[in-house]
Amino acid sequence: MKKLNKLVVAFGAAILFASGTTEMAQAYSVDNTYQLGINEGSSQRTNNRIIIAHETGTTAPAVNNAAFMKRTWNTNYAYTQYVVGDGGKVYRVGADGYVSWGAGTWGNANAPVQVELARTTNATQFKVDYAVYVNLLRDSANKFGISTDLDTGYGIVTHKWITDNVWGDHQDPYGYLASHGITKAQFAQDLKTGLPENGSGGSVTTPVKPTEPNKPATSNIPAGFTSENGTFINGDTEIMDRVGGASVYNTRGEYLKPYGTWKYDSYKRIGNLVWIHQLFFNGTQNIDVFIPVREGSYPWGTFK
Repeated sequence: MKKLNKLVVAFGAAILFASGTTEMAQAYSVDNTYQLGINEGSSQRTNNRIIIAHETGTTAPAVNNAAFMKRTWNTNYAYTQYVVGDGGKVYRVGADGYVSWGAGTWGNANAPVQVELARTTNATQFKVDYAVYVNLLRDSANKFGISTDLDTGYGIVTHKWITDNVWGDHQDPYGYLASHGITKAQFAQDLKTGLPENGSGGSVTTPVKPTEPNKPATSNIPAGFTSENGTFINGDTEIMDRVGGASVYNTRGEYLKPYGTWKYDSYKRIGNLVWIHQLFFNGTQNIDVFIPVREGSYPWGTFK
């Protein structure tokens, strides 16, 4: 299971289905055994902008990943809506339409659904898992009126796209997909057409492409900050960012994990701390996010 980042908000997500039951969604079934309960997970609704495609990063049964998310959501601070694997099974953890903690502040706020694909070394099982993964991503996009285009920023996006365009250091799921012969172009095509869930390949449905939403505004530098585009690479401790202002008393954001990266557009020394800034678009408005990176003359990481 990957170490992911969380958006700290009030808890108590709305529960759509009772734990321990199974519902049907298209041709695959959704197992709710490991769904977060009342007062577990985030209660914040998302913007319906993107669906995020992940893979778990380790070879382990999907059910183990789902159980781990359920057990450690408030200590590991990482969970998504679904985990796919084990021969085409789908395990629900988070609630559709509510923030999950899988891809950083911006990604979490804009993705009503995030889906993990569990790794397997079995080529036959992969084909079935992959078909369900593709169709669940497509179904989730269509449910929320989101395009099935891949990695455009207004449809289905990979965690790698989040890293390349917003924040973070994850590269999934392309490496794992490539290990089973799935290229980015093939993945994009399959998301447009869908797949039979026996893993045999071929088109099944025609996607719906909604009107593209307005693009986020250009980044603005806060008053008193010095403009500088760069990337901070954290050291061996966690650092929490702050929303709305460069102060430890401001609203908590998410943890930057050890050796994680954080893109920034400006910096400022305030008292004994040096803060860096980035402007994130949550789908409706820009949010100023700040993180301390230096105390006195001692940097907490490196810069590039």
